[in-house]
Amino acid sequence: MERDTSGFSKCVSAESKEKGVERRQLLALSVPVLAAASIVGSRTAAAAAAPAGSRLDVILKSGKLRVGTFLQYKPYTFKDAAGEADGWDTDVAKALTDDMGVKPEFVDNSWDGIIPALQADKFDVIIAAMSNTKKRSLVVNFTHPYYMASSAFIYRTADEARFPTLDKFNDPSIKASILIQDASHITAQRFFPKAQVVDFNSAEEAILAVQTNKVDCSIAEFSFISQYAKEHQGLSVKVVDYPGSTSPLAMALVAGPENEHFKTFLNSWIQHFFWTGQYEPIYKKWFAGAPLPKIEKFLAPL
Repeated sequence: MERDTSGFSKCVSAESKEKGVERRQLLALSVPVLAAASIVGSRTAAAAAAPAGSRLDVILKSGKLRVGTFLQYKPYTFKDAAGEADGWDTDVAKALTDDMGVKPEFVDNSWDGIIPALQADKFDVIIAAMSNTKKRSLVVNFTHPYYMASSAFIYRTADEARFPTLDKFNDPSIKASILIQDASHITAQRFFPKAQVVDFNSAEEAILAVQTNKVDCSIAEFSFISQYAKEHQGLSVKVVDYPGSTSPLAMALVAGPENEHFKTFLNSWIQHFFWTGQYEPIYKKWFAGAPLPKIEKFLAPL
């Protein structure tokens, strides 16, 4: 996700207020100026810029950002050998909090419980490879995308002859397992409507169903499935490369006026994360060998 050394803090000092400088002027100036100043520099000044009572103000004053995550989706979000949060999304969250001058606090959740937990104020933001689907957008507020995800099928290598092409998965005799409420349901419904879909409470359980011959295949995000296949023998992967089959991943916030400043900041941070190249070392770390994404996709809303 996004690393932004450009620093979008919008710090408003007491002195600038006395001189009658309007907030709009400061926001316009913040892009070039804060590249040097950065939100990392002064948490106190950044907190002064936030409207009273806003969530961003609370985060900056508390010195921590509570991040909702789902630590069962390697390489995006998972537990390392020490039991700590790790992965692409985790490193993006760490880059974000470094720039904010606060510490990240990762809160693990079940996938079907992560949005209810956000609404119950268990954490401030979801950064967990979540697609901004229409249904989710009815209940939470999404930032600009910070990643474009592709879906893929994983199946037993012994069944390779059954699936020479993608259209073979679109058959009423095929049972496909999917993580409950995962965005891959949209891909399945659009491109493989004839297949029988079986929901599971975790992505790994869904793939285990393939390994134990309970289903024919499983569909999930390509990088997650590829990583799983590398670590488990006897599995093959076929990416869904139809036009329009990718889905944007975004950060999720509770909808409401208290989050407007925070959302504006996150959107600016995401843009600069890509604009400045801050994302490159993180991307190469977790998606080695994959071509770098076209940053134009992330510099403005889709």
